[in-house]
Amino acid sequence: LFKGSEQEMKWIVSVAAAALASVLACVFSQPGDMILTETYKGKTPGSFNQVCRNIMERGGFSEFFVGTQARLVHVGGIITQQLV
Repeated sequence: LFKGSEQEMKWIVSVAAAALASVLACVFSQPGDMILTETYKGKTPGSFNQVCRNIMERGGFSEFFVGTQARLVHVGGIITQQLV
């Protein structure tokens, strides 16, 4: 299947594993960052439930993932480099 050296294969596996880990980290931490950003965006932070309700009212569940693409490019690249 792969016709490179063992060293090349190890490098490819390391990069692929790091990339997968960074994607998963970005996707699973995005809702928490959205809640944190929303909490401190106003002058007076609301309760956790109120902040989540505001996000849901604004755009439903998908609203928690607004900005994920930019996060994947920026944070995902940094995490991948650190893990390799």
